Amino acid sequence: MDFKRKKLSIVTLGCQMNRHDSEWIAGLLADEYDVTGDEAEADLLVVNTCAVRDKAEQKFFSLMGRLRPLKAGKRDMVIGVAGCVAQEQGEQIIKRQPLVDIVFGTKAVEKLPSLLKKFEETGRPQVDVSAESDYDEYPMKRESAVSAWVSIMRGCGNHCSYCIVPSTRGAEQSRPMESILAEIRDLAEKGYKEITLLGQNVNSYGAGLSQKATFPELLRKADAIMAGHGGGWLRFVTSHPKDLSDDLIAAMAELESVCPALHLPIQSGSDRILAAMRRGYTAERYFERVENLRRKIPDLALTSDVIVGFPGETQEDFEATLKAVEQAEYDNIFLFKYSPREGTDATKLPGRVDANTARERFDAVMDIQRDITRRRYESWTGKEITALTDGPSKRDPLRYSARTPQNITVNFGADMDFTGSFIRARIIKAKRYSLDGSINGQLSQRQAR
Repeated sequence: MDFKRKKLSIVTLGCQMNRHDSEWIAGLLADEYDVTGDEAEADLLVVNTCAVRDKAEQKFFSLMGRLRPLKAGKRDMVIGVAGCVAQEQGEQIIKRQPLVDIVFGTKAVEKLPSLLKKFEETGRPQVDVSAESDYDEYPMKRESAVSAWVSIMRGCGNHCSYCIVPSTRGAEQSRPMESILAEIRDLAEKGYKEITLLGQNVNSYGAGLSQKATFPELLRKADAIMAGHGGGWLRFVTSHPKDLSDDLIAAMAELESVCPALHLPIQSGSDRILAAMRRGYTAERYFERVENLRRKIPDLALTSDVIVGFPGETQEDFEATLKAVEQAEYDNIFLFKYSPREGTDATKLPGRVDANTARERFDAVMDIQRDITRRRYESWTGKEITALTDGPSKRDPLRYSARTPQNITVNFGADMDFTGSFIRARIIKAKRYSLDGSINGQLSQRQAR
């Protein structure tokens, strides 16, 4: 009897860790399920959720409302909820959303096949938000054949006062180095051109391992693997400023494969607010790191996270943040209005900033950053750059989309498929969040840096 394969659809909300976990989910079920982008034809639909801000959580519940008629019209469809909202709310999701059949938390991903089996056998909703699981090698079904995520650690040990991640992702746990290097080696052998190392705070990699290990050491070994397979690019996210060492800066400057791009969240320019956030550094310390980075890596692209409207933020505190954004000259920022998350210490702080003030502060920072981004992007005009082509542009299938080592998008026209290729292009125009280029030729991996 022929085995009929089923259809899996995954809706991913939130950060790169969730995108990685969605590839893990698809990999776990690859023997039985084919991935589809059409939710209506799915036998199993998984929503991988984010809870870092209230808006992201509400987006999940809004999506559930949209899925309700789909489930009503296809009663044998199984709906699963994964990610941080699943970890945070567990059984409450089943009570609030009866259309959900399976809830599994951030540390129960590998249990999904057994949860599905139990649901099929019993017909009863299954919930697993257990806090312990193995963390080593796992199957992956990757979205791209060009770029890949590699998880090097999970959880977080920083406990910033506003952040829910330590409770939804758990304590900081580093993955064994040999396991990481084996995955990188396998990806390089398969022809992947770009690998991004993932962690809530990659700078503290090594915590909890029986053998001493550091993130710069991991980068150096990963760079050697890339070099031995013809070259390619290494990236990493996210870095915490308090743990950004001189050794890591030196590794970024020295290693051929490591891209000159860094996401370094400042969150606030006010020392008083940084202390209330429990960030572990001052603005002066942060800019000492930035100065060292730019001295050692002149072509560095720097991005950041900024929060406005944190409890107790005065006009003076806010002006310190404005000054910090101007001083840093970020290529871009992710800007947020403070979002209270139940269970975090910041919700107990006095001095709640009203919504109108928070919105005005948000707009003021964004106005400054847009001008900085425009100037920095315009500085590329007329220059020849190297970029890695992701594939056809989503907006115009006759054009291609590529990214520079600085992770800036470049769109260009071509009469052949350059997907997965390193190209040289001359920048002819700067747009708000991308560049337009004219292709000058194709490069080998080894020529890419």
